[in-house]
Amino acid sequence: MVDKVDIDAVLREAIAGEIPGVQWLQGDDGCDCLYERIGAWTNPYLGQTHQIRLCCAWDAIAKAIPGVEAAVQTLPFYYDNNRIDPQTHQEWDSEEMDMPLGLWYRQLAVKTGMPVAAIRQEYQRRQDERPRKVPKGAGRESRQPDPKEARLALLQRLEATGWRPEDVIASFKREDQEKERCK
Repeated sequence: MVDKVDIDAVLREAIAGEIPGVQWLQGDDGCDCLYERIGAWTNPYLGQTHQIRLCCAWDAIAKAIPGVEAAVQTLPFYYDNNRIDPQTHQEWDSEEMDMPLGLWYRQLAVKTGMPVAAIRQEYQRRQDERPRKVPKGAGRESRQPDPKEARLALLQRLEATGWRPEDVIASFKREDQEKERCK
């Protein structure tokens, strides 16, 4: 049984020192969390946007509630929805832009095992080492999986969630027929 925790106090402490009125943006490097995540809910009828640095809130809750780490999993790979096998670390491969500083700091933190704040301080004067955009034709666009691999990856994910293979294949056939009809 988890002891009663004052979640309001925990969250207030997590965001203490934030500058009010600054709109947070994903990737703004506004916190030291490894996985920066900002949730935003907007409502035009209220004329307001509700934002929460989910990364900071989750971290504060995890520290305040003993045993909650059993509900958190960090895997040494990532899933690309268009590939069958999990992918390992990927180097910067954008043809459009240099790697954003916040992402670079976090990548270095993972590679070195150092906290993001320490990386930011150590590399603030070494930004010329940051990965730059790659030449046209050398980026991720040139290494996309073929449609067959992407479909097999989708089939695998759907089967894992309970779809029957014949239903997935029937869905693919309908999709193909619709594409052919629209030509």
